[in-house]
Amino acid sequence: MVLIFSSALLISGCVPDEEQSAAYKLYSAKCSSCHRLLPPEDYPLEKFGEYIEKYGKELTPEEKTRLLDGLRAYKKLKEEQK
Repeated sequence: MVLIFSSALLISGCVPDEEQSAAYKLYSAKCSSCHRLLPPEDYPLEKFGEYIEKYGKELTPEEKTRLLDGLRAYKKLKEEQK
């Protein structure tokens, strides 16, 4: 799942490579420190926004934005592949 998220970010072309890499690293490091990584395709983007606000108290506003942008790019790619 982690590899899929990372690859989708890189393939999507929605954000530059360095931003995609930063989004993946942030997702992996911050989110998996407390729980398994949730498959983005299984949840509406709004839910991730709620989760980030509720559980991401230690995240900066920039980190929150980076996470949501990365998840948005991943979900967009998955939708296009259907």
